[in-house]
Amino acid sequence: MNPERKALYDGLSSAAWGYFFLTFDFNLNTVSILPRFAGWLLLLDACRWLSGVRRDLALLRPLCILLAGWNALDWLLSWVGRDLDGQILFLDLLIGAAGLYFHYQFLTDMAALAEQFQPSDSGLSEKICRRRTAYLVLVTIIALLMDLPAGLLGDWREGIILAVGVAACVVAVAVMLALFELRKYLAPLEPDK
Repeated sequence: MNPERKALYDGLSSAAWGYFFLTFDFNLNTVSILPRFAGWLLLLDACRWLSGVRRDLALLRPLCILLAGWNALDWLLSWVGRDLDGQILFLDLLIGAAGLYFHYQFLTDMAALAEQFQPSDSGLSEKICRRRTAYLVLVTIIALLMDLPAGLLGDWREGIILAVGVAACVVAVAVMLALFELRKYLAPLEPDK
């Protein structure tokens, strides 16, 4: 079994499941049973596995650690009914920008990886780029809508946020499926007998 292919396969598995944890959130009271920090830790693991082929992924590791730590602290505070959102505006903006940059660069690297390993007729790298752009636009719109004064959009605000949130979830699932598709192209080859 080729160790490089296995590392790529394992890294893409971590990446896809990382996006699962970042996208879906089920709560028991105020505590998430699918904590977002687990998604960031999985993406940290993906960067470790995949940085052998895409060297700039190693540069994303500090962002993963920062985002995992922030989300772990937020998750711990949820046990006592509190959260970090909206407490310190500068930190909210910093974490939001770090997350957007991470997703942009990570998915750009996944598209480059797809370009390297996809079959010639698959078009997977272009799919990943389109989904990356849609995901970033939708996440940015949600952040902007959440920060608008409640009365600005009237009764439509919550409905608009819900609609954009559902669209962002659909695109995130499409990103996960693209990562699983790329993983399929890198499945470890069975040795010839």
